[in-house]
Amino acid sequence: MSIQRVNRIGVAGRGALGIGMLSMLLLAGCVSSGKYETLVSERDQLADQRARLAEERTQLAKERDLLAEEQQRLSSKVEQTEQQKQAAARQAAEAQAELQRQQQVYDKLQATFAKEQQANQVKIEMLKSGVKVNLANDILFPSGSAALNQSGVEMLTRAAAELKSSPYQTLVAGFTDNVAISGKLMDKYPSNWELAAARAASVVRLLEREGVASEQLLAVSFGENSPVADNGSAEGRSKNRRIEIILRPVAVTLD
Repeated sequence: MSIQRVNRIGVAGRGALGIGMLSMLLLAGCVSSGKYETLVSERDQLADQRARLAEERTQLAKERDLLAEEQQRLSSKVEQTEQQKQAAARQAAEAQAELQRQQQVYDKLQATFAKEQQANQVKIEMLKSGVKVNLANDILFPSGSAALNQSGVEMLTRAAAELKSSPYQTLVAGFTDNVAISGKLMDKYPSNWELAAARAASVVRLLEREGVASEQLLAVSFGENSPVADNGSAEGRSKNRRIEIILRPVAVTLD
């Protein structure tokens, strides 16, 4: 084989190789274009998915915050309810304890004035908040006087023995009938206000002397007001002339 033939074969071979490579490159270029479009489409889909996921995350975050707020609200409500239950339980226990103390005071006074109650000279009542002892004026004071008689001193001394250990405020209220003060008595007691006040003060002074704390005592005059019976009869007027000792848990201050 001549050198020229060899050269022609070589040229032909190189040409064929060039055409094949070109075909491959074109083919490769076509595949890359399709794949690119696919990747672009997938990229767009992923972007949409990311956007939806981001939106879902935002919504979930909002719902999570709302749930956290609701949980906090419910926790606060549960705590508040529990505190209210505890407060109610404490109040019930305190009310029960107070009722027991009140009952003890009532029972002691019942025993102290058992004889006077049988004689209708003393009446003891359990109040909604406290105890009231109603003492007839006739067994405490002479007519038209604020000086305690012997039976009054003896009765109130017995009462003081119980009252000085009582935790309650002791309010002593003086009451009269509606008969106006007259004669020389007016020089000392211009009206029933002064007479009732002087009688209440006499009771307070004796109780204090017998050991009842002075800051626990309070004297009040109602005069002829707040009658418990008709002043038109001697019996009614007798009931209206009285001293009431009221024991109450909460002291009233004048601040």
